[in-house]
Amino acid sequence: MESPSKYLRAKRPFIMGGMFVYNESDIVEQTVLHMRAQEVPLVVIDNGSTDGTLEILRRHFGDPIVELLTVRTELFELGLLLRTLHQALSKYGPRWILLLDADELLESPFPSMTIREAVEQEDSNGYNLIQFNNFEFWPTEKDKDSSEPDVRKRIRYYSWNDCWQFKCFRNYPGTNIDEAGSHLPIFPSDVKVRLSPCRFIMRHYAIRSYAQGLRKVFAERLPRYPEHEKKKWGLRKYMNFGREERYFIIDSSRLTRYNDDDHWVSERKFDGHRGYGFPSLTSSEEVEKEMEKYRRPIPAQNQ
Repeated sequence: MESPSKYLRAKRPFIMGGMFVYNESDIVEQTVLHMRAQEVPLVVIDNGSTDGTLEILRRHFGDPIVELLTVRTELFELGLLLRTLHQALSKYGPRWILLLDADELLESPFPSMTIREAVEQEDSNGYNLIQFNNFEFWPTEKDKDSSEPDVRKRIRYYSWNDCWQFKCFRNYPGTNIDEAGSHLPIFPSDVKVRLSPCRFIMRHYAIRSYAQGLRKVFAERLPRYPEHEKKKWGLRKYMNFGREERYFIIDSSRLTRYNDDDHWVSERKFDGHRGYGFPSLTSSEEVEKEMEKYRRPIPAQNQ
C-alpha cells in the first residue's frame, strides 16, 4: 500500500481518521501504527504534550499521519479541539470520518477485514453511521507489574461499558461533531440516519498503570477542565476517582478476560466511570431523536 499522503493527493479519500493527543507517549505510537494497519490515514492535533508524544507523532508523519497540528491551550478546550480537527479533516473531503482518542484501538467486527474494508462494506449497504461497543480495559493484580510494551498483551481484562460511541460517519456538509463531545455527530436536519446494525469494536485503555492513572486523573485531566466543560459534562468519570490504588488497579474477578478469540462479552460487570451514565441508542429512529435534542441549540451558539 502506498503512503496515505500520496493516495490523498491522487483522489478524494474514502475514509480519514482524526484525533487529538495530550501526553500519551506510552501508547500513542501503538495507536498510530494500528490505524496504519487499518488503512486509515490520520489528521492529528497535539494539545501541547510535554512527555515526548509530539516527537513520536513526527516520526509517523506521512504514513499514516497526513497532517500534524499543534494547538496549545492552558486548559482542555474540547469544543475548540474538535472544531479545529473537523476543519482540518474537511479540507481533504473524505467520504467517511473516523474519530478516535490516543488510548483507543478501534477494530472491525469482521476479523478478516480492516476498518477501511468494513466501512466500505457498510457504505455499499447504504448505511451512514457506525456505532462502537466500548470495552474498557483495566490493569489488574495479574499484570500491574508487567513490563510488556504491547498494551494488548499486557492488559487483558475488560468490561463492556457503553455503546454511546458513534465514532464513524458519512461526511455531510454541515455536520457538527463537537456539540455531543465527539460521541455523536449531529447530521444536518435533511439527512436521514441509517445506522449500521453491525457494532464495531473499541478497546479503550484509559488507565494503564497506577502511576499513569494517578497522573492522568489528578494532574492532566481534572485541573485542565475549564468550568464550562465541567458544567456541560459533569465529569463524574474522573471526579469520582480517589488516589488509592484500588481505583486504578481492578480485581480481575470483577472483569472479563480477553482470550484473543474475537469473542466479546457485552456485559457491564464493572462500572469504571463510577456512575457517569450514557444514552443507550439501538436504532436509527432513536439516534434521529437524540440528534434533534442537540440540533436545537446549535444555531444560537453559532450566531
